[in-house]
Amino acid sequence: MKKSEFRGYLYILVGTTLWGVSSVVAKSLFIIGLPPAELVLIRLTLATLALAIILFFFDRRRMIVSLKDLPYFLILGFVGVAGMQFTYYYTISKIHVGPAILLQYIQPVWVSLYAFLFQKEPIAKAKIAALLLAVMGCYFVVGGYQTDLLRLNKIGIVSGVIASLFFTFYALFGEKGLKKYDSWTLILYGFGFGAVLYWILFSPLKIFTAGHSLKMWMAFIYIAIFSTLIPFGLYFKGIEYMRATRTSIIATWEPVVASITAYIVLGEILFPLQVLGGIGVISAIVLLQVAKEKVAPSAPIEIREKD
Repeated sequence: MKKSEFRGYLYILVGTTLWGVSSVVAKSLFIIGLPPAELVLIRLTLATLALAIILFFFDRRRMIVSLKDLPYFLILGFVGVAGMQFTYYYTISKIHVGPAILLQYIQPVWVSLYAFLFQKEPIAKAKIAALLLAVMGCYFVVGGYQTDLLRLNKIGIVSGVIASLFFTFYALFGEKGLKKYDSWTLILYGFGFGAVLYWILFSPLKIFTAGHSLKMWMAFIYIAIFSTLIPFGLYFKGIEYMRATRTSIIATWEPVVASITAYIVLGEILFPLQVLGGIGVISAIVLLQVAKEKVAPSAPIEIREKD
């Protein structure tokens, strides 16, 4: 392995580790009563402000966009970012962290189906196998084999599937923006407009009048910085050293970290069949990415800008 390639692996692993840990931090906040929508508002606001300050002092050109493209960023923020963020955190608040994260990872399946239905891309046997593997894996991950568990977690499970659909929209719609703008520009305006929507729906003043403790504010800052800016920076840096296909596969380290951290911190336990389902989901992702690497360059590109 080349030194540069090793560096790329390291960047991706550290970035996805931060994503995995931050999901447990969010779950801890939900356990003590913080509404998911409020955490989304705080995360989007703080992350946008921090990124805006960084770009203003170090790379202002990435803050410049054309006025005619504002409707695009509005849709990206209002639909893609706002929808994805809320359903992602809502799912974590309802079911265990590991299954919640793994449900997000069926996004490559939706991307492949979109390519088959709307871009006339032929669906190979490997993709069909990956689709079936992902569906079966998710069934076991959410505990579908246990009737009681399925009934109790139905809302969270449905939310997780919807979150993966929002994630798919964000990826496909964001791909269009990347043809003209830098990824940091998309994050700045996508998160920014997403924050504006939450300011309209939920008064930002509630954040300051809620009487959150210093410990909670430290958690908020952690999520904004270590769940957004730093991991995204490491992820994009990692892509510079290796093919995007490999980064997508390595990113499956995130649900592994999330599950282990949730077990250590929160005492959440995954049953053997759920672990087997998780392995199935990750295997499906690897199979899809390997199949994608073999097709023509015109195949849809995956964008990992989720959490």
